[in-house]
Amino acid sequence: MKSLPSLIVIALVLCSGGCQAMVDRGWIAPPGPMNYQQANAIVHDPFPLPDIGPDDRSMRPPDYQNPIALPVRNQMKNQVTPWLAP
Repeated sequence: MKSLPSLIVIALVLCSGGCQAMVDRGWIAPPGPMNYQQANAIVHDPFPLPDIGPDDRSMRPPDYQNPIALPVRNQMKNQVTPWLAP
């Protein structure tokens, strides 16, 4: 029973540090430079595309109003996930 309060205190101390302490120590990788993050956002676009879903332009951020064309998307999919290519 004495170990339960100490475990709770240890858990609170570890959680209060957040993920930044793990990034500083190199335990987890940081998200990367801005260009890398933007390229990932383009490849993994979470917004519905107008050719396969409802065209709601109010949902997309201003820089992403025009989604990537279908042939370019298909080419990127094959480069990102080559194991899914036919």
